[in-house]
Amino acid sequence: MIILVILSNIWLYSYVWYISDSRDTERKADISKVSSALKIYKQKRWYYSLPWDNFNITYSWTILAYQWKLNNNVRISSLDNLPVDPKNKVYYSYSITSNKQEFEIWATLENSDKNVSLIEWNYKSVSKNILPTLLLAILAQSWTDVETKSGTSIPDSNRKLFVYNNQNHNLLYTFTDIFSPYSDWTSFTELLSKVESNNTYWQNSDYRNCTEISEWGKLLLPLTSTPFEYQIITDTWALTNTWCSL
Repeated sequence: MIILVILSNIWLYSYVWYISDSRDTERKADISKVSSALKIYKQKRWYYSLPWDNFNITYSWTILAYQWKLNNNVRISSLDNLPVDPKNKVYYSYSITSNKQEFEIWATLENSDKNVSLIEWNYKSVSKNILPTLLLAILAQSWTDVETKSGTSIPDSNRKLFVYNNQNHNLLYTFTDIFSPYSDWTSFTELLSKVESNNTYWQNSDYRNCTEISEWGKLLLPLTSTPFEYQIITDTWALTNTWCSL
């Protein structure tokens, strides 16, 4: 009897792992399919479609990004129906920059024993202090600001819940509670200081000066505002910070 119980437990664990792994494979296929469809949409219209019923991510009273669900109200002409999570049937999350030129799509992977984020994107951060990614693990319209990496400018703790690829520090939902964000309250500064495998941060790899940042619509604040610190690429392809006043 003891041997049978042990064998049945092994079988049950293997079966649960197999099912969750299959669902993760489906999620990856969904995200890839939607990403391709979004890019086709942008080729035809020169911009990405807005998330449905979105909230604004703002900084200094300036809208920087829009975020919410990627449901069938989002216009993507090459897809008749947008996919949902295969386990809990919630829509994947979607965020775009205010100029509608960059996006991020996000899902949660079961990942066997630990939920992690899966993100597809073409967004690159040009700011030293804000928006390391476009996605926030929040559920309320009132949480509309983002915080600086130093964590000093905005006191609301919910505004630091940036979602990072292949990590579980911040999640919009888990599979035990699909209606509540999850966070271990790790700050962005702490994340940067940690040496973790497969870390991916959205940092500038294209813009060499303030003029290029402006020409590509990447300025985060109005031109009349005070100088703002951005990331640029030097002649030796090193990432450095510079003050832009345009």
